[in-house]
This record gives sequence, C-alpha cells and structure tokens, in this order.
Amino acid sequence: MKFTKKISLLLVGVLGLSALVACGKKDSTTEAEATTYVSLRINPEIELLADEDRNVITANAINEDGEVVLSTIDLEGKSIEEAGEIFTETANELGYFTPDGEKDTVYVEVQSTIDGEEADLEEKLDKTIRDYFNNNGINGKVSPETLDKYADKAENWNISVGHTKLVMRVLDSHPELTDTDVLDLSVKELMGLLKGKEKIVASLQSEYNASVKALRKEYAQLFALQKEIDDLNKQLDKKITEAEKTALQTQIAEKEAEMQVLQETYTTELNEVKEAFLEASNEIRAQYRAEAEQRKKNKQ
Repeated sequence: MKFTKKISLLLVGVLGLSALVACGKKDSTTEAEATTYVSLRINPEIELLADEDRNVITANAINEDGEVVLSTIDLEGKSIEEAGEIFTETANELGYFTPDGEKDTVYVEVQSTIDGEEADLEEKLDKTIRDYFNNNGINGKVSPETLDKYADKAENWNISVGHTKLVMRVLDSHPELTDTDVLDLSVKELMGLLKGKEKIVASLQSEYNASVKALRKEYAQLFALQKEIDDLNKQLDKKITEAEKTALQTQIAEKEAEMQVLQETYTTELNEVKEAFLEASNEIRAQYRAEAEQRKKNKQ
C-alpha cells in the first residue's frame, strides 16, 4: 500500500496534533517541502530538515544535550551552512568542547533528494565548521557520520543505511507507526514525517513511545481489522465473479464501519496522550533554557 492510501488511516487520523494536519498553523516553514536531511553530532546531536533552497524548515534535537543547545537558538530560516556554524558555536559557548578541542569532532551526515546536493553540502559544512574552529583556536575535527549501527537493519530491510536511519528516526518520533507502515516510503516522504514544530522532548521520548505502544496494544482489534481489510482488498484484485466481488465488498464495508468507531476513540485517546507529553515537554524545555544560561555563566 502506497504512501497516500496508508497515511489516510495511520497519520491523518492519529497525528491530529502534528504539523502534518495543523492547517490552522500554515506558514512558510510548515508549507515548504523537505528535500534535505542533515544530522550534526558532537555530544549534543540534532537533525535539520531543509527545503530545496537549503533553508532550514525544522531543527529537531535527538538527545538531551541537543535540546539544551536548541533551547537557546532558532535555526529555522537559516541556511544549512549557517545553521551548522551556529550549532557548533553554541555548543562551544555551552562548554561541550574540551579546552583544547583535541578530541572533539563534529560528525556530519547529509541526505538529499536533489542530485549532487549531498557531496556539495558535506563539503560546504566541512569548510564552514573548520573555519569556525580555525578562527576560534579550537583543534576540533569534522568527520562524516558513521552509520554502522544501521547496517544489520539495512540488510534485513534491503535498503541503504541512510534510508534505514530515516526509517528509524521516523519510528522513534512516531511510535504509533510500525516498520511495515513506513518501509515503502520514499526518502522525501520520510523527511516529511520528521518535519514539524510540535515535538516530544528527547528526555520524554522513551516514556512517550511506551505509552503509545501500550495504547496500540489496547486497540489491537483496530489494527487487526485494518489487516483484514487490506487482505480483502487484495482479493478484489484477483479474477473473481461478480457475486464474489459483491460479497467481498460487503465484508469490507462492515469491517470499515466497525473500524471507524475504534479509530475515532483511538485517535482521541492518542491525542490526549500526546497533548500531555507536549505540555510536559514545554516545561522541560524551559528548564533546558535555564540550564543553558547557567552553563554559559559557568564557562565565563
């Protein structure tokens, strides 16, 4: 089942709070299409989604230190190169580099749907960050990100390690989805699922994921019905008589009606869970901002 059909059930319904369906919050960043993915890792780790003009649409923290860094800066609308320099500079200001920088490395990864974009951006980010190091007396290094930890999954799924990383990031960000839901999605579609402003803070992500998985288990019948409907639809594609086709369509209609009732209550409960975690996330981000200010004072 391709992206559009599958998303109609699994995303539009269950992600009512996200930027994917936040029609009342349209602006230049939420409307822009993500064509490039960049991850930057020191110890703070973040990811950037950018449009075809290389302007950042979304900046996500991947770990708690990444949250601390992003709490003090706004990278949206910045060019990727500028965002890379600001991230590195802020990490330095917050004390994430050692005094001589000798053992410090900024790991960079770029994925893009635009031909030739990856190599060009990697080169420009490498130069931008190295220039910052040289201009500030830091002996840091810039290195391509290693994706070895995704190798086994990539082999099992028969996709590239970069594609695998995006799948894993989507699954971590959207625990209401499964690998079956997203494995057939393109890189651009995966980037689209990582785009958006409403995010669960990194320190709560595991707890949030566990809560959503528990809810999925509670509504196992909903997902069982979806599978049954998919299987019945596949039978419709076979050579069958009109009578058999009518019987299948009747079964599908009955199961869809049953599923709709479950879908509505599941969506309501899922959104309540997400709202609670988003509220808690905002409180924690305020703590991160205070922590960042204290880190700056301590370094001075």
